[in-house]
Order: sequence, then structure tokens, then C-alpha cells
Amino acid sequence: MKPFNALVWFFTWVVICFSVPKDSKAEEQRLYQLIEKGKTEIYHFRLAEATTIFRQIQNEFSELPHGYFYEAFIMAIYYSQDRTNVSLDSVLQQTIRVAITKGESYRKQGNQPAEAAYYLGVSHGVLGIYHVLNSSYLKGYLHGRSAKNYLEEAVEKDSTYYDAYLGLGIFHYYADLLPGVIKFFASILGFGGDRAQGIREIEKTAIRGQYLKIEAEFTHAVIRYFLEGAYSSSLQTFLRLKTSYPENPALLLLIGYHYRRFGQIEKAEKYFNSVSDAYREKLPQIIVMKYYNLGVCYYRLNDFEEAEKCFNRLLDKNLRKSPYYQAAIAFYKGILAGLKRDQASADYYFGLIRYNQETQYWYFISRIYSKTPFDKIMQDYIIAENHAYTFKTAQAITETEVLLKTINENRYSISNPDLVFLIKDLEARLAFQQGQALKSRQLFESFLTDLQKYDDDFQKAWIYIGYARVLRELKDWEEALKALKKAEVTNDEYTRLIIEREKYILKKSQLNLRS
Repeated sequence: MKPFNALVWFFTWVVICFSVPKDSKAEEQRLYQLIEKGKTEIYHFRLAEATTIFRQIQNEFSELPHGYFYEAFIMAIYYSQDRTNVSLDSVLQQTIRVAITKGESYRKQGNQPAEAAYYLGVSHGVLGIYHVLNSSYLKGYLHGRSAKNYLEEAVEKDSTYYDAYLGLGIFHYYADLLPGVIKFFASILGFGGDRAQGIREIEKTAIRGQYLKIEAEFTHAVIRYFLEGAYSSSLQTFLRLKTSYPENPALLLLIGYHYRRFGQIEKAEKYFNSVSDAYREKLPQIIVMKYYNLGVCYYRLNDFEEAEKCFNRLLDKNLRKSPYYQAAIAFYKGILAGLKRDQASADYYFGLIRYNQETQYWYFISRIYSKTPFDKIMQDYIIAENHAYTFKTAQAITETEVLLKTINENRYSISNPDLVFLIKDLEARLAFQQGQALKSRQLFESFLTDLQKYDDDFQKAWIYIGYARVLRELKDWEEALKALKKAEVTNDEYTRLIIEREKYILKKSQLNLRS
């Protein structure tokens, strides 16, 4: 699961920001109880049941924006999972318009100014997400700015409206991560980024929020996991939330992804398999993520036959897939075909991966595999790299040594000479995996000069990222930062996001040592 893609989807879920009037009239208590009931259904991902409850709120409290916002929010979840659905697109736009209209009318009444501004803020936030999902970034920025302005108005009217700080925190945090040029134009549009401030605001909701503690805890954990490398503490939050909401697929997929990422494949498989197939029709990307991740699990175990079964299952044309996952599936199908020496099929699948903003990661990572026909060295490298991924270190080291010997003896007969860099990178990473940071540094530095001749900026960037991690472990902060700056040669947005994360971890490591 690509972190950026995961964040778009999961933050669509966590933007469930709500509040209720603060006095204790009977009908206001009734409103709160219904919202709480609907919210619980969302947490369990019973979206149809939640929609029924929020429509009941619309009937009973037709002048308030609350029920209309929540229906728009649920429609946004459905739409994020199936953007090819034209009728769903129309329904989502209509529900957002109604929510904003109701919010504006509520604001004119002037009875609850902080709350009215809040609902307008979160409604414009959903509209901003809609435009970003459709790559209409200017419209997304404009509605995002409106959302931020309304949320700021809410806390200006009532500084104890702690639930509003969650949305502000998300805006401030992510605006600070934008690339330089985009950040400049975003600042002109009113997006002032401040990563530290964003975290503080999210934590404020997590600690003092009246109704959004769970959302803020989840958001805090997702941000710190993907963007700050706080894997252990974030995992504990996901596991704790899963205890309360055991069927929530977002939590199951996140936890499974964690175990998959760290090579604990049996645990990962358990969580992915626990995601119900009942989501297939209305929330198809959940099922795509389930079987995609299972396919990657088997691939990493070098169980290529089982991996192919999972990816073949995803080729079902009735299962609607986002462009990102279409490219991801094509990537693995291409490699699996290459491993079987079916070069025609490999070329076909690699050829399906187009270069655009949503699929560029898969385009870049596939280039080295699509450059030349698969041979035994490529096959053996993939097997060894998978063993390293699943922490079968001794086996991976032995296989890598054989690869290096083959390279040294047959340098001019290798079909893809660029593969030499990936094999040497693997050797260095394996030393680091064994806790031999100094040896790993020496191995990296033995080929970094030659790396300048390597014209694959994507793979080059990831080699520098690995090298920077070794330097950070050795507390050579200056050289680590230099390595990360060299990694910035890539145009891949996801890789650039990882580079920013590594810079943050590097800076934090320095500060922790000094304190």
C-alpha cells in the first residue's frame, strides 16, 4: 500500500468532524444521541445504517446542517472507493451543495456561531477532497482555503471548540509537506504550513476534544506512522481501536499493511483475510486492497503461484479499480510473467503502466524490469530481495554473494547492467539489517561514485535513502542530509514524501541526542 494513496483514502474516513449544540434541551440531546448512533455505525463501517440515521436527523432537524453534512461525508467515502461511478459523482456533488446551503442558513441565524462556522468548514473540506480526487487541484485548494477559514472562525468565536483543531491541524501539517514551488503558490492561496503546529492542534483535539478524541487519535497515529516513522506507537493505537471496532476494514488493512511492511507475513495474511468480501459492490477498493496486499504477501514469500492467483482475481473487470491499483497490479503481473520467462506477457503488463500523477510510482519502479528481458540473474535477485524483505537474512546474504560472484565473472554478459547497482544496494542493506552499520556504509560507498553514471533517478533516489538511514544510525547527520538531498533527483512525488519523512526523522534524532 503506497502511503500517499493510503493517506488520501484513510483521511477521507477520519475527516468525520462533528459537534452538537452545547445546552441540554431535550431536542438537542436527541440530536446528539442520533449523531452519536450514526457515528458509531460509521466507525463499524456500516455505512448504509449510518445513512439511514443521518436522514432521520434531516427529517427531525431539517433546518440544521448536521444530518446533511454526514450524508455528504458518507457519499464521499463511497465516491473515493468508486470514482468511475458517474451517478455517484452527481449524488455526492448534490449532497455537498445541500450541506453547504444548510450551513450558510444556519450561520445567518447567529444562534451558534462557532458551530455554524465549523459545519461550513467541514462541508467545504469534503468538497475540496472531491476536487482533489478528480485532480482539480486549484478548486481543491480554494475549497480547502474556505474550510480552513471557517474552522479558524470557529475557534475565534469559541477557543474551547477543541474539535475544530483537528481539521486545522491536518491542513497545517500537510501544507508544510508540499514541494517548494507548490508550497509557494499554496501560501498565496492562504495555506500557511507548519508541521509542528499541525501536530499540536491534532493532539489538542485528542486530549481535550469533546467528541472527536477517537478521530484525532487515529489521525495522529496515521500521520506519525506514514510521515514520521513512529511505527510502534502508531500500531498500538490501531490495535486499540480495532478492539472497539473489530470489523472496520480501514483498521484491518492498516494493521495488515504494518505486518506486511515488516516482513511478518503470517500476521499480515490473517488481517487481510479478515476483511469481509461484502464490501465488493459498494466499496470495491477495499476488496482491491485486500487481495492486492495478499498478492504482495505471497510474492514476498516467493510463492509466485499463490501471488498470481490473487492478482488474477483482481483482473476481474467487474471489480472496479482505481488507476493506482491498476498500475500496481500490472507491475506485479509483469514481474510474475518475467519470472516465468514469458517476455511477451511481461512486456504487455509493463506497457499498461502509464505515466501520470496517480501512477508515476509504478511507472518509475517498473522501468528497470521492463528495460531488458528477464534472465536468471534478474530472477535470483528478486528471490534474494524477497528473502531480505521477510528477514530471512542469512539466506538472502548467501544468494547475494552468489549474485555478486556471477556479476564479477560475467560482467559483460549481463542483459541488464543496471541491475548491478540494485544487487550492491541489497548487499549493503543486508549488512545494515544485521546491525553492521559501519560495514553497510563501506559497502554503499564502494559503488556510490559509479552511481553517478546511473540514469535511473528513481532507483538512485532509493539507494541514497538507504545510505542516509545508515549514516543516521552512525550519527553522521551532515552526510545523511547530503545523501537525502542527492535523493531529490527523482520526480516521483511519493519518493519525495519519503525523503521529507527521512529528513524529519534525522532532525528528530539529532534533537533527541542533544537533549
